Amino acid sequence: MSPLDAARAALPELAWSTTGPRALPPLAPPAVPMRTLRRAVTRAARPVILVNDAERPMPPALPDVVRELWETSGERAELVVATGTHAGEAAFYRDRLGGLPVHVHDARDAAAHVPLETEDGPVGIDRRVARADLVLAFGSVEPHYFGGWSGAHKTATVGVMNRASIEANHRGALSPACRVLALEGNPVFDGLARVMRALEGGGRAVLCVNHVLGAGDRPVSVAVGTWRGALERALPAARAQFVQELPAPVDVLVARVRGPLARSLYQAEKGLKNHEHVVRDGGDIVVEADMTDGVGPDRFVRLLEEAPTLEAALRRVEERYVLGDHKAVKLRALQARGVRVWLASPHLPPAAVARAGLEVQPDLPAALAAVRRARAGAAGAGLVVEEAAVLTTSLQRER
Repeated sequence: MSPLDAARAALPELAWSTTGPRALPPLAPPAVPMRTLRRAVTRAARPVILVNDAERPMPPALPDVVRELWETSGERAELVVATGTHAGEAAFYRDRLGGLPVHVHDARDAAAHVPLETEDGPVGIDRRVARADLVLAFGSVEPHYFGGWSGAHKTATVGVMNRASIEANHRGALSPACRVLALEGNPVFDGLARVMRALEGGGRAVLCVNHVLGAGDRPVSVAVGTWRGALERALPAARAQFVQELPAPVDVLVARVRGPLARSLYQAEKGLKNHEHVVRDGGDIVVEADMTDGVGPDRFVRLLEEAPTLEAALRRVEERYVLGDHKAVKLRALQARGVRVWLASPHLPPAAVARAGLEVQPDLPAALAAVRRARAGAAGAGLVVEEAAVLTTSLQRER
C-alpha cells in the first residue's frame, strides 16, 4: 500500500493529496563557467577555494572543477573544506576530492582562527580565509529551515567560522522571524550578511558559485558572482525545484524523510521544520523516517525532557544557549499552537523520547491510526510530502 493509500484508509474524512520535488533538466558538466573561474584564480596572489563537507550535497563534477582551478593557480590555491561545527578527517576529504591537498576547517581549533571585524563586532574566521585575496566559495541553494536559504554565503561564513561565532549567530534562530524561505528580517541570515560584507572588505574579492541540485546531485542551474547576486539569481530555479505552494493550510501532514537526513531524529526533524507553517493550529504532523542512528545528539531530547512547555524551553535557553537548542524551542513553539507531532520509525525506541513527550509508532499506518484516535474526525485536508527534508511547502499568500 502506498503512503497516500495508507493515509486515505486511515483518515478517509480528509481530502488527501501528495507532492514531492520537481524534476528539472540537468546542466551538462562541468556546469560552471570555467573561463570566469580560471581568470579569477589566475589573477589572485593568495586564492582560497572553499567547498562544503559531506553533510551537504556535492555535484559529481566538482572534484574535477576544483582540480583544474588548483592547477590553473599554479598550485598556489589553498583548498579548504568548510565543515562548520562538523568533524572531518583530512584523508577522507582528500579521497573525496580526488587526492588534492585539502585543509579541513576545525571550528574548535582556536589557533586556526583570527578576528574578522564586522558590524556586530569581531567573529572568528579561518585564518586561511582571512589572509586570502580571493575567496572562491562553492555552495548549493536549497531551503534552510531557520536560515531561509542555504548557499555559498553559508560556505564562506558558517562553514569557516569558529564555534563561538557560529553559536552566537545561531542563537538568532530562537526568533520567530527565523524560518524557512525567509531572508531579510531573519536574524540568522542578516548576521551572515554582515559577515559576508566584512569578508568583501579590505581588498579581498569574494566570488560565489551557487548550484541548484536535482536528482543525483546533478546541477539544474548555476549562478556565479557576488554573494548576494549569486544567491538572488539562483533563487528562481531553487524555488522551482524545492518549493511547492499550497492554496490553504492542511489539517494533517505526513513528512516522509529519506537518505542521510533520515538516519536520526535530530536530522529528520528538518522534514517537520520545512512544512510546519502550512499545518493548521490544532493539526497533526507525522514524521516518517528510518532513524537507524536513533535520536542523534541527545541534548535536543534532554532539553525537551527538562522543558515540557514553550515558556520553560525559553527560560532554559535564556540561561544558557548551546548550539542546536533552537530545535527544541521551535518544537515546543509548534506544540504551543496545538499541533501534535508523531514519529513513525522502525528503529527509534519509543522509550528514547517518551519523557520528551513524543510518541513513536513502528510504521506509517500505525502512526496514522494514532492520529485518527487523537482527532475528532472532522473533514479537512491532508498532504503526503515525499523527500520532506528537501522539499518545502508554503502558502500562496506568503509569496
